[in-house]
Amino acid sequence: MKIIKILLEPKKTTIWLALCWTCLILFLSFKAPALNPKYTFPNEDKVVHFTFYFVFVFLWARYLLKNRGLNLKKMMILILIAILISALIEIGQEFLTTNRSAEIEDIIANSLGATSSAIFFYRFFKK
Repeated sequence: MKIIKILLEPKKTTIWLALCWTCLILFLSFKAPALNPKYTFPNEDKVVHFTFYFVFVFLWARYLLKNRGLNLKKMMILILIAILISALIEIGQEFLTTNRSAEIEDIIANSLGATSSAIFFYRFFKK
């Protein structure tokens, strides 16, 4: 019970949420895709990419704000880290898997999600 209380402290919760989301992105990025994905609208996967990286930057920005302080420079570095991770994942999908391939459109969607999140967070949550 004491461990749960420690993990649920605001400072620790923010890092756990950010780390878990990062691991989820990595897992889903290298997981074998569905054989016949059923999309409800065109480019649905790009919306998913956008959303994943929007949440990624939001959670890490929240962690920084609560624990390390957040300024424009740190936010820009966070965006660059998100884009770098996105690009490395795409390269990994191309060369380390047999069931996935790299798409520049995914990197663009991820970058737009990360940048949009940073703007949103900085505008509405930065103290």
